Amino acid sequence: MKKKGIHILIQLILVFSSCYAQDFKNNKIKMNNEVKELVKLGKDSIIQLALPLIDEKASLENFTHTSVQTNGNEIYVVFSNPIMYLPINTIFYDIVGVNLTTKLSFKSKVVNPIGFTTEKSIPYYKQTEDFKKKIEFVIAAIGSFDTADIINFKDQMRILEKEDYYDISVVSEMQESWYKVKKITGEMYDEGHAHLEPEPYFENDKGTFKEIHFPEKDK
Repeated sequence: MKKKGIHILIQLILVFSSCYAQDFKNNKIKMNNEVKELVKLGKDSIIQLALPLIDEKASLENFTHTSVQTNGNEIYVVFSNPIMYLPINTIFYDIVGVNLTTKLSFKSKVVNPIGFTTEKSIPYYKQTEDFKKKIEFVIAAIGSFDTADIINFKDQMRILEKEDYYDISVVSEMQESWYKVKKITGEMYDEGHAHLEPEPYFENDKGTFKEIHFPEKDK
């Protein structure tokens, strides 16, 4: 992936994680005719237009969250997995951004351990029942989270399996946290937190990208 593509994707993820709720009619973004016509299709139809621009291996089953964003001149669809569990020696695509205006897509990947590579094609993430159980175990161990928060989780959590423990990182707009949880006992240790300076929204010469919140009937 080109560095420019990575920068764009990171900024779009920040928009996704920090967007504010609003009725579609109150979106204060002046849209060109092309964007207006796409928006009229509704969120589900826009997502289906974006999926084939990734590749034939990607499906909605590989992502737990989707976001449709615009600056009035372009539309981005961001497919993401806010919470991921990675067994030892694995690599996955975790976040994909698709620009429906330019027909370009950008991907990011996550690995365990850091530096792990493979000669095989990189798979998209798929949340198995075993992964779900591991995630619930870790969240229960941390204590400050609730398993009910998994569905609506807005930050980014990565759980990396190690020999005897799970290595967890959580990144939000303003804070980065890290924890270790013992596999057998569920004991949490090595907890830490660091304040993050807010990142600027991704902008180009045509404006800032913001998430479009569609009415329920248009989703």
